[in-house]
Amino acid sequence: MEIKDLLNSVTKKKDDQGPRTEVSEDILCIDCRGCDKAPSVRSQSCIRCMINNLSISGSAGRIKLRTSRDLELSGPATELLSDLASIKRTADNLQMYRSSRSCAGCDRSCERVMSSAWEGFPEPYFDVARKRLMISGPSNPSCNTCIQKTYRVLDQTELGIENIRKKISTEITKAGGI
Repeated sequence: MEIKDLLNSVTKKKDDQGPRTEVSEDILCIDCRGCDKAPSVRSQSCIRCMINNLSISGSAGRIKLRTSRDLELSGPATELLSDLASIKRTADNLQMYRSSRSCAGCDRSCERVMSSAWEGFPEPYFDVARKRLMISGPSNPSCNTCIQKTYRVLDQTELGIENIRKKISTEITKAGGI
């Protein structure tokens, strides 16, 4: 480890870092020991954390939540989380290419609209996000283009979520119900 890395690790606050992640072979390890919540596969905040980490690091065959007693996910659950992360990564990448300084304060910017949609996860608020885009504002041609592209990102994201719902339904049917 270089001196610069060592100094950065000592001077950074623990709260600023978020959970540390590590990818080893086909396993995404998320260190949950600094989190104030107990890891749970049914917790919305844990699911969001796993999806965010998967969207940053890429898909994984297994996910290990590190605590004093590790929790490991694999199989269809991990596949579905990876699919959701892929949708989120695609939406995030599309909105990054469109961001400009003039969009930073706009309530209809792609970033703000997509953030409002993801707030409702696991049932994203796509209708709320679309209504946000319909708010009247400047009729600048570049704004209109950005709004149309944001509608397209919303449509693609909603279609991806719908495909995942179908996949979940198929898995439940195969397993003989819940």
